Amino acid sequence: CQNTASDDSNATDIESSTRPSTPAVTNENIDLTESDIRHNELEAEKRTLIHRFLDAYYNILHKFRWFVLGVVIAATTVCAVFAAQLTLPVSSEVAILPDSNPYQMHRSWSENLLSNVLAKGEGSETLIIWGLTPADTGDHLNPDSWTTLVLDESFDPRSESSQNYLIGFCDRLFETNFASKISSNYVCPMNRFDEWLKEQSKSNAPSDAYLNNCDGALSVPVSYETFDPCMIAWTKVVNETYVLEEKGEVKVMQIRSLSSVVFDSPFSDLRTDWNAYEDWLENERGTAPVGVNGVYSSSIEYWWFDTNGQMLKTAYGAAAIALVCAAVVVFISSRSFVLTLFAVISICYVLVAATACLVGLGWELGFLESILFAILIGISCDFVIHFGHAYTMYPGSVDRHYRSQFALTHMGPSILAAAFTTFMAAVVMVFTEITFFQKFAVILFMTIVHSTLASFVVFIALCDCIGPSEPTKTYDRIRAKLSY
Repeated sequence: CQNTASDDSNATDIESSTRPSTPAVTNENIDLTESDIRHNELEAEKRTLIHRFLDAYYNILHKFRWFVLGVVIAATTVCAVFAAQLTLPVSSEVAILPDSNPYQMHRSWSENLLSNVLAKGEGSETLIIWGLTPADTGDHLNPDSWTTLVLDESFDPRSESSQNYLIGFCDRLFETNFASKISSNYVCPMNRFDEWLKEQSKSNAPSDAYLNNCDGALSVPVSYETFDPCMIAWTKVVNETYVLEEKGEVKVMQIRSLSSVVFDSPFSDLRTDWNAYEDWLENERGTAPVGVNGVYSSSIEYWWFDTNGQMLKTAYGAAAIALVCAAVVVFISSRSFVLTLFAVISICYVLVAATACLVGLGWELGFLESILFAILIGISCDFVIHFGHAYTMYPGSVDRHYRSQFALTHMGPSILAAAFTTFMAAVVMVFTEITFFQKFAVILFMTIVHSTLASFVVFIALCDCIGPSEPTKTYDRIRAKLSY
């Protein structure tokens, strides 16, 4: 009994040394310090059930804090590895309704019709373009606003070297393994123009268009002065719509080719096709004569490729913006560089852990998931901000363990209540018919679970192990120097 009493006395002495002392309230010292008020609040809170539960939880966490911190580091690393496996969708189809819905069943049935399957198997058209500059002059915030054509003023096909280059271009293009003719009888505009000149020059009754504009040209190349009027006359005779003119000059020329991918092909296939065209055209631009070295490719299937890429960039960008904004808010509320770092680490854990869970569920980063991912990032930074602010509520030098305990027991009930109400909102959305709300419920559930773990385990473990005793010391020192 005497030994037990002695141990209790020692424990009391240790606890007293790690928290602000409470002076006796007398007539001479009636005003309590801010630390005394905080301590009295904590002691009063410990009388409730939830605070006793959190106090017991802290005692366990404090006892195994270094082990918990090691587990947190390992878990975050594993989650980051799995989160990196989040892939882009293999199809542009956005399923709004579940597979059991009659409308979705009809859509799936129509996609498997023989006509649709054969149409996709034929590939899609890719244009090789001279005379235009890749540009988007429309309003980027208005999907109904389209771009206008921006001419490439450097395009000049009239020289002999340019004409020879253009007439041999198609043979080189269709010898590759990624491009083919859109039909067996397709002839590129420049080659078709050359055939027309040869036919007209040998004809006993050439057309007026040839006689009046081509100056007796036998084939390509034609003279510099004759090229524009002769080719423009030819386009009108044969109704060639892939050569455009303005004010008597050839301004745009396009070649049609067939690629093996379609609009909703997997992202990896679209990227391979895009890179194949771009790499080949980059080599062509390096060897093309001046005037025809501004060639590029364009196709509707690259819209989906670009959309997929933008969704991935948006997800990463949203994550970066959320981390920066959360860091700023934490720093403003806590005035501590160390706590700001702890908060960023905790938020990173939420992001990688929630994303890893979505990967485990078989999710891809599609349209709906990209929207929901931005919501995930916004919610993930909420709880740790409150804990960071509570950690700094004691002024001066106070032991990190006491600060951590105060933050946990003081703000823990409010955070648990917020997590519970948000979780119940997610439960309601699970039973909806629209897929978006079902996925919203899942991602909200994952975010709340991991945000709670991040605040109650990751953040508190970091604070209890290596948290500052004077969290605002560096800030106060810098502010004092700047004030002079």
